[in-house]
Amino acid sequence: MIREFGLELTENRFNFDRFYFTGEQFIAVEQLRRDQQIHFEDLQSRLNVLAKKSKNMREVLDEILQEKNPLYRVLAVSLAAYEGGDIESLSPLYTQTLYHMLLGGLAAAHQSCEEENHIDFSSIKRGNAQLPEKMAEALGPRVHLGHPLTKVAASSTGGFILMFQGGQKVEADLLVLAIPCPVYEEIVFEENIIALEKLEAIKNVRYGTNAKILVPFSKMPSKNEGFADDLVVSFFNSECNCLNLYYTGQLSYFSEKTIEERYSRERSMMEKGFGEVCPPFTSPVCAKDEAYISYEGPVGHSWPNDPYAKGSYSYIAAGQESLLTALENNEKEVFKTLFAPINKKLYFAGEHTSVLMDVPGTLEAACESGERIARAILSTHFLCDEEI
Repeated sequence: MIREFGLELTENRFNFDRFYFTGEQFIAVEQLRRDQQIHFEDLQSRLNVLAKKSKNMREVLDEILQEKNPLYRVLAVSLAAYEGGDIESLSPLYTQTLYHMLLGGLAAAHQSCEEENHIDFSSIKRGNAQLPEKMAEALGPRVHLGHPLTKVAASSTGGFILMFQGGQKVEADLLVLAIPCPVYEEIVFEENIIALEKLEAIKNVRYGTNAKILVPFSKMPSKNEGFADDLVVSFFNSECNCLNLYYTGQLSYFSEKTIEERYSRERSMMEKGFGEVCPPFTSPVCAKDEAYISYEGPVGHSWPNDPYAKGSYSYIAAGQESLLTALENNEKEVFKTLFAPINKKLYFAGEHTSVLMDVPGTLEAACESGERIARAILSTHFLCDEEI
């Protein structure tokens, strides 16, 4: 899609060296890892055993380290930041992520590097928001914004009647639901659109409680190292002029009235960590739901409080392993069983429906699901095998 729309990619790298803030001092996470008596040669097999006998990631972590250990705390907040849920909620399937974190990396998609601790990533020059904007331009008047879906009913022709906030009704032969699972609570589905058991299971898919506050720096620090405490991880962008404070758990639930309180909590860590280059305190604001808006100071967004997302990204909660890993073949494609097409009429898309298990919650997973659904619809309803 990036090539099709004539956009350019830029390759970026950010330093993954981090320090744990005890409230009084900073300890290098790399030093914490070296200090532990962990036998890395048999770590993978040990974690596999723990995954089979544990109920959640807390039980796994408790077998590796003591809770009062600073490395335990770093790993707990890192798991919550990357996978979305706290360690009590996360399935023991995430021992693979823990394995790479213990080796100095972040996850299977961002493994440790022997030469130096960094993560490589790509972004679109002049902003990733260009991609959905180009897609909207290509679709033209068929894109309608500001009309949340409120009800789905069956039509007399075997299709669907979609009702939107404001009273608009649209009739459709096929329906693709590309919305986060928590938002299904806000939509009324008439009987037999989605089986009740399936609908309840979709509503119960867990989403991360994450938020961020971006803090601009006018003076670049000598090193672009990040800090972490028990509930927040921080890291710089590739230009090292903007610090990302990434919140987990209850701290992520902030609003315009409470965002300053959340930001103030991290000021001690920032001031001690950055010294004279730390920007002076400026009251943060919540981001507006608009592209390419400029802000003078810190700006944040709470995904749990976003009415159109109600969470950052999906994760497999403890006890949901079978539900969210089961796959099936359908319409010449592979689907998660929970999100398999219904009657070749109703389809599900989005990162939560992806069959790419190593990169959950990502744009890559979302695009994979969309491309797969497009192939399924084309093969079933529009094209013959030779054309596909």
